[in-house]
Amino acid sequence: MAHVPTQAEIDAMSEDELEAYLASAENADAVLLQVEGTGTTASSGAPREYAWLVVIGSIIGLGACWELTTAHIKQIKEPLAGLSCDINPLVSCGASLDIWQGNLLGIPNAHIGAMAFAALLTLGALLMGGMRLPRWVWQGMVAGTIGGIAFVAWFLSVSVLDLGKLCPFCMLIWAVTIPIATSTWAWAAAGGHLGVSTATARRLVAWRWWGAAVLYALVILAVVTGLWSQWMALLG
Repeated sequence: MAHVPTQAEIDAMSEDELEAYLASAENADAVLLQVEGTGTTASSGAPREYAWLVVIGSIIGLGACWELTTAHIKQIKEPLAGLSCDINPLVSCGASLDIWQGNLLGIPNAHIGAMAFAALLTLGALLMGGMRLPRWVWQGMVAGTIGGIAFVAWFLSVSVLDLGKLCPFCMLIWAVTIPIATSTWAWAAAGGHLGVSTATARRLVAWRWWGAAVLYALVILAVVTGLWSQWMALLG
């Protein structure tokens, strides 16, 4: 087993020595995890904190997809029945279930989300068990989470501009997708899977939660400003 340097040894390294050490894929994740002070050198390339985030977030996402699927089935069987997610004129899921935007690939978006979260749940469980994921899996996770963020932005615009309503379970999916995405990008970079510099990888890891906070703020800003009249009508 390769020697993993202590924090003191890392601090004593020159930039060239550190870059050379990180060039070894076997050691890159361990040293970057230590540099960032996570208290672990998980051979999986990501700390247990990330694995827990993926597992818990995926379970929540699967639950939200299940509720959306159940609501859609009820809407088909009983078109006039009220849905549990139809809370008020502004917060409602019924309007988003039977439109083309809610069935983007010809099947309900919830089905696609369920498959994505099931895959993430499996990968999170593997990471939690200490398994080292290959580069192509990390790159696939990065591509998938980029697609997830793009979908969040697109359906947010549909909700605000076209429907004028907010689907509660959709928002729950958005809430877990954002931190999973920013953390995935950070730890993929830290593991040497994105081909970025050591400094960039460090910044991505250090700022992963700030990145999530910025995305949350943008969502809240779009919801508040885009639906301002609806909020006023509801509060009035």
